[in-house]
Amino acid sequence: MHTINTNNLNIRTDLVIEQDLTKNEDTELIKDNVKITTSKIEDNLYSTIEFDDITDKDNFQIVQDVFIKELKKYITINKDDIFLIIGLGNSNSTPDSLGPKTLDNIVVTRHLYLLGDTDPNYSNVAKFKPNVIGETGIDSISILKGIIKDSKATKVIIIDALKASKVERLNRVIQITNKGINPGSGINNNRGEVSKKTMKTEVIAIGVPTVVDVKTIVEDLIKEEITLKENLIVTPTNIDFTIEKLSLLIGNGLNIFLHKDFKRQNNY
Repeated sequence: MHTINTNNLNIRTDLVIEQDLTKNEDTELIKDNVKITTSKIEDNLYSTIEFDDITDKDNFQIVQDVFIKELKKYITINKDDIFLIIGLGNSNSTPDSLGPKTLDNIVVTRHLYLLGDTDPNYSNVAKFKPNVIGETGIDSISILKGIIKDSKATKVIIIDALKASKVERLNRVIQITNKGINPGSGINNNRGEVSKKTMKTEVIAIGVPTVVDVKTIVEDLIKEEITLKENLIVTPTNIDFTIEKLSLLIGNGLNIFLHKDFKRQNNY
């Protein structure tokens, strides 16, 4: 098996880089330990929703409402819009399954629009799971370019699991940006940028840090940089339950935002 030494690499997939957050930063405390930090770096907007827990039903609802509110900063719904929601990741690997599992909760209407059965209270929405190159043998970036072009999508929403740059971010942050995303960069497997520049259409990225490397954990504990012979990537023991709740929150949040007549689900 090929081993990648990440010790000397500055790798991160957090959509927001901490040292840049002081640039035009605005923080809002919503309730208890739920807060939003919005930053603008050059022409790129970033939102970071931080929370302690969504395994509690009340906390889940608070964070979901905040998520829907933040989406309004990034997406304007027009009657001719075609939305393509993409779930990156590997459904067979729980920490990397956020994207595919979120898509399981998405209501699609594209097929109805193609039949002429349109409802102004439901947006034109399609979804797609490109899977990982290890499963398909095809680079997901190449697949996405073709799908976006074929679907004539005017707005792309891409969901992916991230590698945390700080332990306290692990499964406790939802990040949104209009900059796009570089899939796989957290494990030195960067296969290209998914953005407005590369895809020729508006791209909104949504991510949650679900894994962290051992080096980051140790450095957070001892407050100094270290070198490890082998750096491992780990995830919490309750990741199955957490991914289930996170994917439900993001999926239902997108449904509520995109479809006016969508009934809020009580399947927490």
